[in-house]
Amino acid sequence: MRTLVVAAYLSMFVKRSCYAAMLLGCLTSPVMAQEPVSAPTTPSAPTTAAPIYKVGDTWTLLWERADSKPGTPFVLTVVAVTEKQTTLSSSWNGAPSKEVDYDNQANMTRDGNGTTYEPSNGYLSFPMTVGKIWDFHHIRRFTSGTLDVSGHAEVVAFGRVQVPAGSFDAYKIESRGTNAKQLDRLYSAPFSATYWYAPSVKKIIKEVYTLYLNDQAETHNIELAAFKLAP
Repeated sequence: MRTLVVAAYLSMFVKRSCYAAMLLGCLTSPVMAQEPVSAPTTPSAPTTAAPIYKVGDTWTLLWERADSKPGTPFVLTVVAVTEKQTTLSSSWNGAPSKEVDYDNQANMTRDGNGTTYEPSNGYLSFPMTVGKIWDFHHIRRFTSGTLDVSGHAEVVAFGRVQVPAGSFDAYKIESRGTNAKQLDRLYSAPFSATYWYAPSVKKIIKEVYTLYLNDQAETHNIELAAFKLAP
């Protein structure tokens, strides 16, 4: 009989202890350790080598002044490739083709008007990555004279850009410089340019260029309208 009383007392003690523990939260499920949640990361911009052109690569671009619509089309097609130079044919608004030359950094050394850029126009610098900075300097020789062109360029961003030909991942480059007469330097015209180079297209797909002359600003825009790369 005494044993039964002790057992009943212990049972009641355990129940009361459990009830008290529940009130104190001691019998709740243990808190599971949670893994720290990392903040979403932005994919880093790639480092891109100079493009490798192939005969048959073709781009159609639209050139326009800021106050004119629609743009005038011109077509560039690769016709020859060597280790140091890429030769293209350039047709402006359906006119007969003229020669354009690039160096092995995809920079222009000769345009369709016969103007030469010595050593090149310095628009691009490879390998390309966000944050890269370079200075450029060239002598521009054309039929009516010679200009000394110098400036500074920086790759400021990498992201998606929309143009008439579609949407592409591209480097955004900002450039500033001055056009000046080579000898007397009496003529001096600052310029600024913002342009986007898309590695998948092997081309600058968009450009906004402004020339400041006699206290006036003249702006032209270029955008990629279509392209076809050789297999």
